[in-house]
Amino acid sequence: MHNSAIKRVTSLADARRVLADIVPAPTETATLPLARGDGRVIARDARATEPAPPEQRATAAGVAVHASATLDAGEHTPVRLRESAGPPDEDEATPVSAGEPLPEGATAVVPSAAAETTGGEVSITTPVTEGEHVAGVGSDIEVGDLLVPAGRRLTPALLGTLATAGHGNVTCYVKPTVGVVPVGRPERVTATGRTLAGLVARWGGHPEARNPVDPESYAVRPALQRDLTRDLIVTVGGTEAGNESVVPGVVDTLGERHVHGVAVAPGRATTLGVIEGTPVLSVPGTVVGSLVAAIQLVCPALEHGGGGALPTIATTEAQLDGKLASAPGERTFARVALDGETATPIATGAATQWSTVASADGWVAVPDASEGYDAGETVSVERWEL
Repeated sequence: MHNSAIKRVTSLADARRVLADIVPAPTETATLPLARGDGRVIARDARATEPAPPEQRATAAGVAVHASATLDAGEHTPVRLRESAGPPDEDEATPVSAGEPLPEGATAVVPSAAAETTGGEVSITTPVTEGEHVAGVGSDIEVGDLLVPAGRRLTPALLGTLATAGHGNVTCYVKPTVGVVPVGRPERVTATGRTLAGLVARWGGHPEARNPVDPESYAVRPALQRDLTRDLIVTVGGTEAGNESVVPGVVDTLGERHVHGVAVAPGRATTLGVIEGTPVLSVPGTVVGSLVAAIQLVCPALEHGGGGALPTIATTEAQLDGKLASAPGERTFARVALDGETATPIATGAATQWSTVASADGWVAVPDASEGYDAGETVSVERWEL
């Protein structure tokens, strides 16, 4: 249902463009040990300072040998070499595992399938050439290779790559600080405020979760002013029509509103503004409306303010077993439950019920120009984890 008090709404795409303008890109950095880098955004290109591998290594399990000693080897005329525990002489073979440094003096590796050891003697049945089954110095990564470009969000695999190529620390952007201010009756906004703070932390921000404040100007004004030192303020509640629609007025008084409402359902009563240079993103206090606004706007704000993209939401194709209605001109996010390849709509009008979030596997984003989907149609389900 439309909020009749909101006379001007902005498309979701335009609202995101406003966000990109009012949320500053990060500039402050910190150097962290790799162990603390997971999920952080790297601030500078990271290049290899050491080659990988740093020495020649066996690429197969077997025995390290002088390749020239195996030239006459054959299945019926094996070459016999003495087993060695150290660097092999020309008439010796040293057992090695895949990934192990090549013993000094060896020039190739004979795989286990072609080397049989009996009583300290190794029978070679296949000849090898110099460098065969051997990874050379820098064959994986050379000094100077670009490992991770600036602006990439670090993962355990990327951190492992950095460690392999000589890095013990990494320079990352400092996490954006976010004041999360619930506005309204505590029984209505405390849970949504805590949820938003948790999502901010998951999305790479540093939340400061505040206690709920009364939906009155005298309470909201100092609550916003207190957090003007943050990189972003997110208010939860106090934007809807009625007695609790107080936040937009306070933002108008202290600063400027750039977006008076967003064409999404639920979540239409979402506003964007700036107070003394600090972006203020105000989302409705309803359960589902706050989540729609969080995923569609708070998350992109943290991507921009944090300096790097977050993982995209996984989607899956499913067939609707019920109708999904939508009003043209706004993007509707309709919760569904998945059972195999079937999507069942869940209480599409119950935007205040937590149970509809817990029982949903995701939602279907109905395009702005559409009036919805009929039962039997194939839809794309965004599978969020909340």
